[in-house]
Amino acid sequence: MQMNMQEVSPPADRFPLHFILLASAVIAILISLYTYLYARAYDFLVEAPCSVVTAECYVRDCSEGDCPPNNLSSYRVFSVPASAFDACTDNSCINICSAAGGPCTEIACSEQEDVECLGPLAPRAPSL
Repeated sequence: MQMNMQEVSPPADRFPLHFILLASAVIAILISLYTYLYARAYDFLVEAPCSVVTAECYVRDCSEGDCPPNNLSSYRVFSVPASAFDACTDNSCINICSAAGGPCTEIACSEQEDVECLGPLAPRAPSL
């Protein structure tokens, strides 16, 4: 009696799934390293001090202890490219953001929803 036996190849010869997964993980890590360490293709949002007398400012109530460590109750928000962040002398980056033609972009308070604004350019609350 002769049995018809098919030849079975080892699992690694059929489909090298573990090699494909390993290669995918290495590619993802290399892309992340390029983006975050070399190209620095992302932005930081930083808060800088602001005077409500001269400019439109974001405002928050710090009396309840809800302020971040900078304790700014009136502030401006800037978007700073990561490639320019090394030039900042402090966490507000005011030294490079206040210069005309600097790399920063100010995010105006009046363009945001659900935030409180104060200052000469701030939109007035509707009177009832």
